[in-house]
Amino acid sequence: MTLFYNYKSLLVAGTLLISAVTGGDHTATVKEYNFPVPPHTNRTLFYVQRSSNSNTVMYDVNLLPNKTINAEDPVSVYWIRYAENGQKKKLNYIERVLAYGVNCKPFHGNAFLLHFNASSTKEVLVAMDSKGQARAEMSINKQKSYLEKIFVTVTEGGWRFPKVNYVEFFGTDVGTGQKTYEKMDI
Repeated sequence: MTLFYNYKSLLVAGTLLISAVTGGDHTATVKEYNFPVPPHTNRTLFYVQRSSNSNTVMYDVNLLPNKTINAEDPVSVYWIRYAENGQKKKLNYIERVLAYGVNCKPFHGNAFLLHFNASSTKEVLVAMDSKGQARAEMSINKQKSYLEKIFVTVTEGGWRFPKVNYVEFFGTDVGTGQKTYEKMDI
């Protein structure tokens, strides 16, 4: 049992959203990787990329025929395996339960509160806007923002898992349209 909890702690500490928030210059960090930008549709919420390879975790809303979010299964999370010819692939059990998976609860109307299974420190409001575009709204550096991308910088060579150095959040301010950024050191 202890091994399981140590394993879970390692994944939680090493995946997305933990620790204190710090500011910083992000211009050099992501640019050096030159990863593909995944396709964006009206269902796209945001995506996660890691410095270890170009494979990307996508977060999309599941829509009903009437263009409302499916309350039974609001968010679909899957890989685009760019390092493997760009095919889509489901998350495996460990990725889904401990790392990239999400938990969504009804909020108001057809909106949902999303929490990452890896950590509940960041809360994301999922809804459709008036133009029919899926939106993931959260606080990025204390600014109400639409989340667009999460980038995780890792160092390879840890015990079975890479060591996460920091996590970066990229978005757009809801009110001003200005780009927003937040860095979490791990």
